Amino acid sequence: MLNRTIKFAVYWAMIFLNACSGGEKVPTALEIQHYQDSVSEARIDSAYAEIKGNCDTMMVYQVPKMVDSLLKDSTLVFAFFDTTLFNDADEKVENVVRELIADCDTNLLKETYKRAQLRQKLKPLRRKK
Repeated sequence: MLNRTIKFAVYWAMIFLNACSGGEKVPTALEIQHYQDSVSEARIDSAYAEIKGNCDTMMVYQVPKMVDSLLKDSTLVFAFFDTTLFNDADEKVENVVRELIADCDTNLLKETYKRAQLRQKLKPLRRKK
């Protein structure tokens, strides 16, 4: 019984000393910056994947509609683009996401104009008799 009591007292003393002396280490400015950068990178990666997926989908489904509207009236093409700006508390993420969206919009316009030119060139020609 005495053996158990001594072990119990020793364990409680170790727990008490660890709890009292084990203060949290204050992170340095470099560690905080590294953590913030890793969070920003993760958010940028997920935004890139989502924007790339949306851009690929729009390239397949929206570009033919944009070509039709371009051939009818050139001002109707811009109704397909989202004009709301992306706002975020982190400036890095905000700038990168805006650039990715702008690149996607530019690629969609290039593809639209290219397909419209091809469609205009490929009209059937009349044979001369």
